[in-house]
Amino acid sequence: MLFNINFSTITLIFLLLVTNLNSQQKKLDYHVKFSTNEIKIDGIDDENSWKMANKMYANWQHFPNETDEFNNPTEVRILFDDKNIYLLCKSFSKSKDYVIPSLKWDFSGAASDKVNFLFDTFSDGNNAYMFGSNMLGVKSDILVSNGGVGTSRSDINKSWNGNFDVEGKVYEGYYLIEMKIPLSTFNYPENSKFWRFNFFRFDTEESQRTTWARIPQEFNDYNLAFMGEIIFEKPLNKSKGKTWLIPFINGFIDKDFAENRSVNNLKNGLDIRVPLKSELNLDVTFNSDFSQAEIDNEIVNFTRFEFKMPEKRQFFLENNDIYTNFGEDLMMNPFFSRRIGLARNVDGDLIENKILSGVRVSGKINNNLKLGFLNMLTDEDLSNNIPMNLNSVISLHQRVFKRSLVKFLFVNRQNTQDYEFVDYEDQFNRVAGLEYDLITEKNKWNGRAYFYKSFENVSKDDNTSAGFTINRISRNHRLRINYHYLGDDFRSDLGFMRRKGVSKLKPHYQYTIYPNSGRLNSISFRYQHVFYYKHKDQIENIHYNTSWLFSTIRFKNQSSFGLKYINRTEYIPYDFDPTGVDELNKIDGEKTYYSEFFEAQYSSDPSNDFIYELSGETGKFFGGRIVSLRNEVYLRIQPKLVSSLKLKYDKIKLGLNYPTTNILLASSKFDFTFTKTLYWATIFQYGSQSENFGINSRLQWRFKGLSNLYIIYNDNYLVQNELIPRQRGLNLKLVHWF
Repeated sequence: MLFNINFSTITLIFLLLVTNLNSQQKKLDYHVKFSTNEIKIDGIDDENSWKMANKMYANWQHFPNETDEFNNPTEVRILFDDKNIYLLCKSFSKSKDYVIPSLKWDFSGAASDKVNFLFDTFSDGNNAYMFGSNMLGVKSDILVSNGGVGTSRSDINKSWNGNFDVEGKVYEGYYLIEMKIPLSTFNYPENSKFWRFNFFRFDTEESQRTTWARIPQEFNDYNLAFMGEIIFEKPLNKSKGKTWLIPFINGFIDKDFAENRSVNNLKNGLDIRVPLKSELNLDVTFNSDFSQAEIDNEIVNFTRFEFKMPEKRQFFLENNDIYTNFGEDLMMNPFFSRRIGLARNVDGDLIENKILSGVRVSGKINNNLKLGFLNMLTDEDLSNNIPMNLNSVISLHQRVFKRSLVKFLFVNRQNTQDYEFVDYEDQFNRVAGLEYDLITEKNKWNGRAYFYKSFENVSKDDNTSAGFTINRISRNHRLRINYHYLGDDFRSDLGFMRRKGVSKLKPHYQYTIYPNSGRLNSISFRYQHVFYYKHKDQIENIHYNTSWLFSTIRFKNQSSFGLKYINRTEYIPYDFDPTGVDELNKIDGEKTYYSEFFEAQYSSDPSNDFIYELSGETGKFFGGRIVSLRNEVYLRIQPKLVSSLKLKYDKIKLGLNYPTTNILLASSKFDFTFTKTLYWATIFQYGSQSENFGINSRLQWRFKGLSNLYIIYNDNYLVQNELIPRQRGLNLKLVHWF
């Protein structure tokens, strides 16, 4: 068949496409002096140590143009001692009309005044720490992975929190940031003499982003290919990482009205984090509580497949790229950590599965080799036919050439004993595989090739998965081609897969124009095609065939306007309700359906106090018609309140013999930040597809460093002509870092 391409052919194509490497640019360096005097973090540069520090300045504008001519300079100084790295930043401006959206840790920086500092401590161009702040000393910390070559979804981890101090003050003509980062917050090689470094500033007065090291405009500002070096006056001491004891107490009261059941419970447990050396950490958890303090957003689902939501649980966040950056995000992810702690009950619904204990070792073995080992024990639930399982993951990342990686992954889910309700072939599931990640030195080429095989008690023939992705990026052109094969018998119980027994081909091309003057920043035209081919046992082999045409205009004030055309044919193997609300009026299975959509979308300047996004879509939908409208409105009273209202309305008529379906998803959120440590967020959500109205209100107090107290109220109602109480709960959770 056309799409039964063997893996050796895939590998040959992949290697032929990566022969083009790129020239280097002039190297930037900065000499960091050693300080023998104490530096007080107060937003005032009155210490003598700052006077002796060297200065560096933003050299380049990255947005809206790539140029070395711009207004509002930025000055940075760095010092260090035996325990800490210190930064002083002066951001010059003509006015004091700054955009400060929130006082909350990890506030959004894309449309606010802010400076971010990037540290690549292993100088490998793959991973970095990013710390940011503004004129009020609001904190932001992020882990960057995968070289920063992909999207923020794949490469940015905002859920991670590091230990550091920062203060900011506004002066005449500039604002000042003073920051102290303990060396124990970083993983780095012992006796390091230099790190790769960059900083970039968001400046709303000039609607610009400026950087120290030059970053070509077609790449992200957190791309790790384009950095300078900071050279320490003497080698860094071995990081004396702190051993953290992290006990928690979680008390909750819950009332289930449907089951007429009340639960009052008090949980306690302990996490321990031990630095084995400056590059390697040990994490242990007992009587784990991995409940999230923040709820997931409700989504309208018109597909036959589940959605993949991001991991937010603290235990899984440190070095999470070692475990998660495998396979292909939506086609075949061999390990997805959110599977641990969830299981299906006797009705097939996902429910919480208690985690009894876990251990995790992650970090660097040496400068080129990263290790991840994870072992977690989940409890049995005999009333729901859920066995006790041991869940294990071993991951190795070996750096080759400048930035590329050879990776190994082994995943095991295994019952701890025999259960009568567990079939013989389901007693364990194992997956093993190899990957090669290509990232060239200057990022013109990047991609991935992988091969995996699954194992169960009963041997299967078609239990492999393989694929490749290759990207070529230049200023005006982006070309991506990927191919993925997923066997009928391939299985990963701890992974994420939407389909089985298919091949997927996905070419993508984008052409971008950067006007030299006027209000426009860029105009892009994009074509994308997705083709799924079913291998066997189907009446119709072509399962899914979709083309996208996009055109997007981006303005220098960061607003944008876009047009989209989508053309899709999809084979439906069984009777299916695309609306998700009318099981009595399903469309017929074993047929191919045609859909066609036109969409227009506009997003306003995100630096304004009033922000809105509007989009409309209309077209053919599974043999009928659909009209969709989406509206998002944000009102900011800085820096104390961000409120939002989101509405999504879909009107669907599947055909003459089907009723008209109206689907509404509405949410309103009020996010108060009283201080830099006290936040209160309340969200109201209504979804007609789920027939649910929910209220979630969360008070969070960061009372000491990374320690938190949460008070959370949840209230959910079934909506059927009236509000019928479903579930109500009150939760108090205390997490203390000692």
